[in-house]
Amino acid sequence: MRAPSACILRLAIALALLAAPGVALGYAIFVHDLLPTSALGRSRAPSGRAVARDTLPGATDADVERFRAWFHARARALPDTAVRNAFLRRYPTVIAFDARAFKELLMMNGQARALGVDSFAAVYRARSATDGALDPHVRYRPGIRIALEDALQLGSIYVDLDRRNQNRLWWRADGTPDRTATGDTVPFDPMTLNMGKLTGGSSQAHAHYGLNHHPKSGDRSVLRSAPWDFAIAIGFPGEVRTYAEESTQLYTDLAILALLSGQPGGSTLSAFYAGNAMHFIADVANPVHTVQAGNYDIYVDATLSRLRRQLATLFGLLGAVPTRNAIGEDILTNLHNLSEKLFKVELESALDHAARNRLDSVPVSMQPALAALEEGDGQFGHVLSDSLRWLRHRDRNPDFGRAVTAGVVEATYRDGAELYRLTRRLAIDRLRRGTLVVDFDTIPDARVWEFVKGLRSPRTRITLQLFNGVQARGLARATEALRLWWGQYVVASMTEVERRGRVSDETMTRLLGSRLAYLRVAEGRRARWIASHGGLAAR
Repeated sequence: MRAPSACILRLAIALALLAAPGVALGYAIFVHDLLPTSALGRSRAPSGRAVARDTLPGATDADVERFRAWFHARARALPDTAVRNAFLRRYPTVIAFDARAFKELLMMNGQARALGVDSFAAVYRARSATDGALDPHVRYRPGIRIALEDALQLGSIYVDLDRRNQNRLWWRADGTPDRTATGDTVPFDPMTLNMGKLTGGSSQAHAHYGLNHHPKSGDRSVLRSAPWDFAIAIGFPGEVRTYAEESTQLYTDLAILALLSGQPGGSTLSAFYAGNAMHFIADVANPVHTVQAGNYDIYVDATLSRLRRQLATLFGLLGAVPTRNAIGEDILTNLHNLSEKLFKVELESALDHAARNRLDSVPVSMQPALAALEEGDGQFGHVLSDSLRWLRHRDRNPDFGRAVTAGVVEATYRDGAELYRLTRRLAIDRLRRGTLVVDFDTIPDARVWEFVKGLRSPRTRITLQLFNGVQARGLARATEALRLWWGQYVVASMTEVERRGRVSDETMTRLLGSRLAYLRVAEGRRARWIASHGGLAAR
């Protein structure tokens, strides 16, 4: 095995020092924290220094408030009258554009406490104990200088830790959820129900998944032959939508706006938002985020599990039986979380061996993962670079966040069903019976092997090697994509002073045009959902 570079060794040593025995850092957090440093450490920052050696002035709560006020002032003065007037009809004053309104505009739960939108103390206070334990960073003190790498990492992991895309209910002004006449809580956008539940971990799937752009079918034959083209509206009639591309672009636009705003703390807020954008790029490089229903075997598992429950309850006489879709959703969640936890354990172990200069101890199946962090995916990078060059040739202020994410999805989607197939083969039978078995983020790393069957069998070892190979391909694409995204971000940072106002207006118009259009459509879907549930309850 070729020796890893000083960058990877430095990273591995740091991770080894941070890893406390018995503390579980979930894959989502571990890899989202890892990638900004492993991919970008040697890249050039807007300051001209290497990312790994750059620091930022920091940001205060007042800076966060000022940026939102600047955002409103810029929006109310846009040259584009249609977008400007649509914005002002919804947010006529800066008071109307409070933190909740800002979050809902950005497809967040208005009641969440989100890094870069709310006060830092509120963000930390709102974390659960589990989420607090998953954060490997020392709590940020507002206004203190911060390493650029740390700011990018915080932005990357807090998209998950502050739960901003979860539990997107329709909230009353007093912060309580509105309800229908039948007692149901109301989704902010019922479309989200086609990718997950209304509350809990799966309720953020719509924002973090990226399905390919092919026509979709709910036909079981498609699930069998081309599972990446299968999608079914499980919660709300109509098309199934995912928003990873839009999520990346809106945080890309926010990062550019903060960087060019000239506001106090703007460069630090820009780094937080840049980390946010990186999160969604990395998400779709993880293949399980590119298919809705996994594969046909999971459909069979859900069908058999429901039949067993029907028999056990005398077909519902002795208790309610969940739908096949609901059971399938739980099976998918089990396998999804197992795949993330298992690869996280394997990757952390490989990095630990590298840090201790025990390269011969790194399993053969994990050597491609270490190479992925170092080398990326040159073939994929070549294709994506060509797309970005064409995009910038067409538009000096391109929507490169969307383009990078779409490119990752296009390169990754065929691996999604395969990763589910391999995870299903590794998983113990209990994970395939349709009840949520365990929150893998809350268990010590060593316990993950309790959920892998036949660990010593040759079949399992071969399957695990194939599993790690698929994961390494995703890691290589994530590395390559983040480097290309960062290159475009640095180009944006070099916008000439005389063009910054124009670029800010163009960026603001793009962001608001897409988000205001989304809000209008979401309101229409919500009205139809409320009507189908008997209307709103009397207040």
